Amino acid sequence: MNKKSKLEKYVELFNRKIASYLSNHISIKTIVHPVVGEGAVFELLLNPDNDQSVTFKPPQKTVGYVLTSIPQKLFEGNPERVKFQGTSLYLENNRIVVIKGGDSANEWTGPAILNDVERVLSTSQGAK
Repeated sequence: MNKKSKLEKYVELFNRKIASYLSNHISIKTIVHPVVGEGAVFELLLNPDNDQSVTFKPPQKTVGYVLTSIPQKLFEGNPERVKFQGTSLYLENNRIVVIKGGDSANEWTGPAILNDVERVLSTSQGAK
């Protein structure tokens, strides 16, 4: 996904939905990693610094290429050729990584974003 308007809308809705579950002094700094092919990666950094900035990185070839350029312990080896589908979540310390694997219209709708937020919340609380 390389449509900036769609990526911005995802960030806006995701952050708005999850903000009501955060402490008053916690903000979300977002780093968006667009992908020339399908999908995109979002790094959401929870912080007490009132930093609500949104930074767009240059587009990468695939989601796998993005994962080689950000700190992560989700994949060992080289994820460059891994094909992602749907939404994958990675929670580590104060960071939420949302890996969107496709570009279908259903994956980028308001209900899909709300579902992503609910999955983050249930995962962070240890639910199955």
